[in-house]
Amino acid sequence: MLCLPSSSAFRPADPAARGAMASQQQRQSFPHASTAARGMLSFSSAVPSGPADPAAQQQDFRMREFDYFVVVDFEATCEKDSRIYPQEIIEFPAVLVDAATGGLLSSFRTYVKPRHHPVLTAFCSELTGIQQEQVDGGVDLATALALHDKWLAAAGVAKNRLAIVTWGDWDCRTMLKFECNFKNISKPSYFNQWVNLRIPFETAFGAGRRNLQEAVREAGLQWDGRLHCGLDDARNTARLLVELMRRGVRISITGSLVPPPLPEPEPEPEQEPELQHQRRCGDHTRTNARTILLRLWELDADMSFLPLGCLIAGHLDSIASSALRLASYYSLIHTHGVHA
Repeated sequence: MLCLPSSSAFRPADPAARGAMASQQQRQSFPHASTAARGMLSFSSAVPSGPADPAAQQQDFRMREFDYFVVVDFEATCEKDSRIYPQEIIEFPAVLVDAATGGLLSSFRTYVKPRHHPVLTAFCSELTGIQQEQVDGGVDLATALALHDKWLAAAGVAKNRLAIVTWGDWDCRTMLKFECNFKNISKPSYFNQWVNLRIPFETAFGAGRRNLQEAVREAGLQWDGRLHCGLDDARNTARLLVELMRRGVRISITGSLVPPPLPEPEPEPEQEPELQHQRRCGDHTRTNARTILLRLWELDADMSFLPLGCLIAGHLDSIASSALRLASYYSLIHTHGVHA
């Protein structure tokens, strides 16, 4: 397992300390987009598309929904022109981004040993650059998730104040969800919702089919690293995220495995006393209707009374009252042995 801190110093997780550092950075100019991956970034009014006032720009970043973004990009077992089942994660990378300043704080990576297809295909190794000995020395997925959790804890990241960021929905909605379900692995709840960066990217640059590398270049950034290396992909996604933040694009949750909560039922308006009385009578009639039908059946009443029972079941108060009297009459006849 490799924990790879960025070249810049770790920023404190304490909001007050981070706020103080952010205030100092207001006086700094924002680096050119091509240098975004080299360290922590600051924001200023020098960016034409951002707020005109540097203080307003810094405040805009502070008022975002999250304190941190965790950018992930899994690599998994694969084969050319065919599907492997079950597909398994073999590289688990992540990049931590400060949501207030856009700083790339730290990186995490561990290789994961596949259980069902332990030998990588030649196509998979060529595509991802992952070698057989790397996955042979890897950990299982449950351990990878635990190590990732410890990495966040060591950085002082509150789990309820972070958002997972991906390029597309595949990482969280498909790959991680499927493998955890298939292997009966419990994953941290913060993986149940995420930001698909394609959506805010299209807000800024318009709709259209683009892969990650094309999107990075369209945003004016230079691709850094090897395509389909999970950690390099995550770093470039993080740089693209920061560029969108720099342009003032709102970053919020776009996908979730948790169904939305049902709306609270509206309270019923208070009814007039007469309406309340009628409602209680209606409830009482529904109960009596079943009792009356059963009683008529027990008394071996004539079958011609069944339509009357149906009307009673329809909650007609006047007919229900008559039926009650009729039931009493039949009870009297039955008790005294009198036949009509």
